[in-house]
Amino acid sequence: MLITTITLILIFSLLIVEKRMIQKSIRFMSLRIQVNGTRGKSSVTEYVAAGILASGHEVMAKVTGITPTIIHNGFKKPIDRPGSARVQEQVNVINSAFRKKVKIMVLECMSIAPELQRLEGFIFKPHIYVITNIRDDHREAMGKDVEAQAEAICNAIPANCKVITNEVHYLNKIIEKASANNSTVITAGVLEERLRRNLPDTVFDENLALALTVCHEAGMNTDLSEEGIMKWISQGDSPLSTVQAGRKNIRFLNAFAANDIDSTNTFIEHWKNVSGHAGKVSLILNTRADRPFRTGLFADWISENSQMFEKIILAGNHQGRARYTLSRSGIARQNIRSCRRKDRGSMKSLLSDTVNDGAFVAGVGNIGGEGFHILNELR
Repeated sequence: MLITTITLILIFSLLIVEKRMIQKSIRFMSLRIQVNGTRGKSSVTEYVAAGILASGHEVMAKVTGITPTIIHNGFKKPIDRPGSARVQEQVNVINSAFRKKVKIMVLECMSIAPELQRLEGFIFKPHIYVITNIRDDHREAMGKDVEAQAEAICNAIPANCKVITNEVHYLNKIIEKASANNSTVITAGVLEERLRRNLPDTVFDENLALALTVCHEAGMNTDLSEEGIMKWISQGDSPLSTVQAGRKNIRFLNAFAANDIDSTNTFIEHWKNVSGHAGKVSLILNTRADRPFRTGLFADWISENSQMFEKIILAGNHQGRARYTLSRSGIARQNIRSCRRKDRGSMKSLLSDTVNDGAFVAGVGNIGGEGFHILNELR
């Protein structure tokens, strides 16, 4: 009994110390920016940090993205995440910024569960809260449809901050929730034509418009911010590459991270236009058993638009549902192939056997699980 009591006292004491430490770290920062939404969070976080740095301020950013990464004054350092993602990771990053005496931080919201999104905002207390957009995604955790997901994202809006967004469809809901928390809403609007004309194909103009608006509202020098963001963008990698599979040259588009249907479809069409590809597209659909709704949504999308697609290669650990839906929709069995876990590292061979020379292949569905292994092989 005595040991249990002592243990509880120690745990309680540690919690008090940690709470005081995070509060001290938060109070030290003069500008806190948090980025939430469905698509584009990592890009906007990086752009805003680049704009602030170019304006002459030390800044630390943290993105979740494909690999969780800290960006301190433009230098990237991947985060070693031994287990699953936890909010404690955000706390550790905030405390790290304090130890480095960083007064400006841009933090991408890493949580999916609505209550954890709210917790992140409560801990970080941002001066500026960014909502990139609201799309249908993460039904398992955020709600059965996009209306429920919009409610979850809007309920996470913190008190007493500026909310900056590009979202149009759910703008009234954002305004309603922000007003209830004594926060104001600013819309980013469209990007100037002079900037749009010079954008690389890798950049969506709404993300750049949002980042520029955030920098402006944060009091940064507009010209310097723009210059810094454009420089950062120019150093980015293209998601479209040419892969040699056997004797075939295949154009591969990494669209794994565009988790929802609308974003995936827009992304593929954008890069088809960029590459001049006018024919059908083949897909690598990476499935995850912990994302069953997503498997169903992507399988339904492929089935309903079968005329757009040539070959479908299934990967991951939730292929059964996808194969069943595709087969029932009338897609020929010979047009559906499977990449099993034991075949890891054989995607090039599977592509060589499945698609024609010059084919356009897009990886879709999930970056997690087998997505990382597929990317590493095809890079």
